[in-house]
Amino acid sequence: MIAASPNVFYFSEYEGAGALLHCDDNTYLMAPVLDSYRAQRVKGVEVVIFNPYHSGSYQTMKEALEKLVKGKKLAIDMEWMQVPQYKSLKSSFELVDVSSKISTMRAVKEPDEIERIEAAWRATSSAMARAAQVLTPGVSELQVASEIDGAMRKNGANDYAFPSIVAFGPNSAFPHSEPGERTLSLEDPVVVDIGAKVKGYCFDSTRTFNVRGEVKKIYQSVLQAQMEAIDMVRPGVKASEVDKRARSVLEREGLGHLFVHSTGHGVGVEIHEAPPISPSSDTELVKGMVITVEPGAYLNGRFGVRIEDTIIVDDNPKVLSTYGKEPS
Repeated sequence: MIAASPNVFYFSEYEGAGALLHCDDNTYLMAPVLDSYRAQRVKGVEVVIFNPYHSGSYQTMKEALEKLVKGKKLAIDMEWMQVPQYKSLKSSFELVDVSSKISTMRAVKEPDEIERIEAAWRATSSAMARAAQVLTPGVSELQVASEIDGAMRKNGANDYAFPSIVAFGPNSAFPHSEPGERTLSLEDPVVVDIGAKVKGYCFDSTRTFNVRGEVKKIYQSVLQAQMEAIDMVRPGVKASEVDKRARSVLEREGLGHLFVHSTGHGVGVEIHEAPPISPSSDTELVKGMVITVEPGAYLNGRFGVRIEDTIIVDDNPKVLSTYGKEPS
């Protein structure tokens, strides 16, 4: 049984509520009556609808499972499950977790998946260029975010991979800052972290603008860390080694304590997926993986710097850059 929405989409391209079940050589798409029309458009599955409003139907997904699954053992992507769902299924089945196997499958992209990610890259690049255009004194974070989101939609995005981050001055020291009413001054560095989503696949990119004074020195260190880490990206290299290279540059510059997150992550159906590019990751990079490299440094109450590119792992890796990285 595949229950998590990202995994259901990965295996079937179905975007509604429900789950996939493969049992006795049959593949079922179990969906609530609310999404029945959408479910019927999915090819290669037998659609099973549960309807609590009709006594002649399966009332719940669990009831459908109990009828369709003859045995007591159920393999499921447990890592994505919520506690109530886990408790409900545990009362009827012996659950076997296959989450790691699915994560490993999703980490290596097929050519069609890479095409979608590249389409999301192009939409994101247009939006980053628009952000650079509208970053003028007096503009607010929310106004810039609105321009970014509009540009992504105008250039092919079906959705946003995550809420756009636009952070001025001290707000840029929060890695996951939310756009607000703060207006831009000449002294404010700006962190813009954005990503489009096209046909179910995400993109991720960050640039730091308005780099002046003390910010410039730290920016150059972060950029050096990113460039050296990107140079490590090859099939056969451990993800932890990529992280180590970025971290070692910042530590050498006395900034290691300001780098408070992992160096990157996989990108695909979800904006954060396998493999993690972190100190504890023992994953070996494989051709076809799509990862980010995004070192940063954050000074609380003052400013932050982050630079991020998405990279297709290959013998000659492809860096999907959205905007120049010279201080601007």
